[in-house]
Amino acid sequence: MRYNYFIKSYNVLILVISIFCLTACKKYLDLKPNKSQVVPSTLADLQALLDRHDQINEFGPQLLDMVADDYYLTTSAWQSLPDEYDRLNYIWDKDASYLSNWNQTYQHPVYYANVVLDQLAQIDFDESERTNYNNIKGAALYIRAFAFWELAQLYCTGYSSDAANDMGIVLRLSSNIEEKSTRSTVQKTYDQIISDLKAAAELLPESTAFPTRPNKTAAYGALARTYLSMRDYTNASYYADLCLQKYNSLIDFNTLVPVGNPPIAQFNKETIYYNHPGYTPALNNSRAKIDSVLYKLYNTNDLRKTVFFKSNSDGTFGFQGSYASRQGEYMPFDGIATDEMYLIRSECFARAGNKDAALADLNLLIGKRWKNNGSFVPFTAVSASDALNIILMERRKELCFRGVRWSDLRRFNLDGANINLSRMLNGTSYLLPANDTRWTLLIPKEIITITHLPQNVR
Repeated sequence: MRYNYFIKSYNVLILVISIFCLTACKKYLDLKPNKSQVVPSTLADLQALLDRHDQINEFGPQLLDMVADDYYLTTSAWQSLPDEYDRLNYIWDKDASYLSNWNQTYQHPVYYANVVLDQLAQIDFDESERTNYNNIKGAALYIRAFAFWELAQLYCTGYSSDAANDMGIVLRLSSNIEEKSTRSTVQKTYDQIISDLKAAAELLPESTAFPTRPNKTAAYGALARTYLSMRDYTNASYYADLCLQKYNSLIDFNTLVPVGNPPIAQFNKETIYYNHPGYTPALNNSRAKIDSVLYKLYNTNDLRKTVFFKSNSDGTFGFQGSYASRQGEYMPFDGIATDEMYLIRSECFARAGNKDAALADLNLLIGKRWKNNGSFVPFTAVSASDALNIILMERRKELCFRGVRWSDLRRFNLDGANINLSRMLNGTSYLLPANDTRWTLLIPKEIITITHLPQNVR
């Protein structure tokens, strides 16, 4: 189901809005829009614009999963990729960039959110509509912050003690196409994300009819994810806990076997906020092979081994366990879900020395993933440090192709984990050493040429 009923009442309006937005967005390539075009002018218009899930919830950066280590490509599959962007990013080439990965995120969720926020400031509305006004404003702030966080994991260095000096992303806070693009700092980037999300949490409703619309629970979940990427485990724990207090349902994977097509429903009971990245051929599950080391981590009684992965005719495995797949169509999921929140809270408990609470969360989650045949033995640990190692391993297994692995690797390496990545193609090994400058991707060269933004270090 594509939620077409979101926009049926607004077909003509949305067409006009879409033309305006897509034309105006071309300012990022220095093309002038037609300023005579109609813009949304009522709360109903703005809600209809935010309900364009095909423009907002389906444009996360493809690179978050593409540059991570959940999969590999054979030489022939890599050579068959139609876009040089994909081929170079797969091997972390020092000159690799990805124009659409940057443009799509800024031109869709960020731009749409800013159009709504700018128009809200100009709309006259009756005080009886205050709740609706707040919900729309909160949703726009959330959408912008969610997109900024994903961009930050790619285009600025990981959050560290140098955050006030390191270059951040471009913080587009207005739909004004004449506004000059400038780079913020990492500190200002995260300050903006957190400010938007906290404001959204105050404005958003307790629940929404559709998971493509953010609510208060989703804002808490996004704050937990943001603070985790900053290695602020106290605040990450706090917001994961607030999120789970609001909503904590888990899927019992025993109910998914035998697996369907897709194995996990698109809008399932764990989904708090639905989002997925734009399509890239490199991650097509007929092309991307699951890392064999990752696959071997799953016990035979662990139902994720069956639900997440499908066998290929050549003895390899592909991923099929996305929370965003539709029948006959595969797409990774990078939204907010309850399993991630349990893992965040569990990890933070362990880092705080609370071993028992950490294992309680982990066992509750993983107990829903194993065969219901008495084979699951709850995890135990001799220390909080031991528990943390177990939790991080289960995080690795639970959250593959969820848009967070790249962020995890960056924060682990900032803590001294010294994790190196490698690819093998046609007998040649391509390496990405821990904390190499290539862990921060290049802003597309076309953008640098037009805007004269400072480029990331190489």
